[in-house]
Amino acid sequence: MLPIPAYAFLPIVAACVATMPARAEPEAPSQANNWTDLRVALAKCWTIPAGTDGSLLAYRFGLDKTGAIRGKPRIIARQLKGDAEAQRRYQEAADAALAKCFPMPVTSAFGAILGESPLYLRFVNTPPTSAYQINSNITLFAPQ
Repeated sequence: MLPIPAYAFLPIVAACVATMPARAEPEAPSQANNWTDLRVALAKCWTIPAGTDGSLLAYRFGLDKTGAIRGKPRIIARQLKGDAEAQRRYQEAADAALAKCFPMPVTSAFGAILGESPLYLRFVNTPPTSAYQINSNITLFAPQ
């Protein structure tokens, strides 16, 4: 009996694969495990409106150990540029970033730290400069 070449099985394998149901691999939940992870996730939630160059909005708020905002974020600084419509859009974009990002999935170890730390979060529509970025003091600059 002659050996069957491997390429002879290709049509059979292709037919089997084609009839298999598609399965999407489940994605592991993305969890913030430190302050850097939190900053990166926050930056992805913020969309900067046009015509707001030079604007700044800063919040103070707390997070619980599950990554949810405790209470209502308090605005502690506001410097809005542009016409009234641009200022309104900037305020809405910052508020939307908070609504979109939180509750943020966090590890239990990082959640224990969050439950003890007030956050100071600044949305700044200027080119990046040196900023006080230690732990819960977070400045997000507009991407350039």
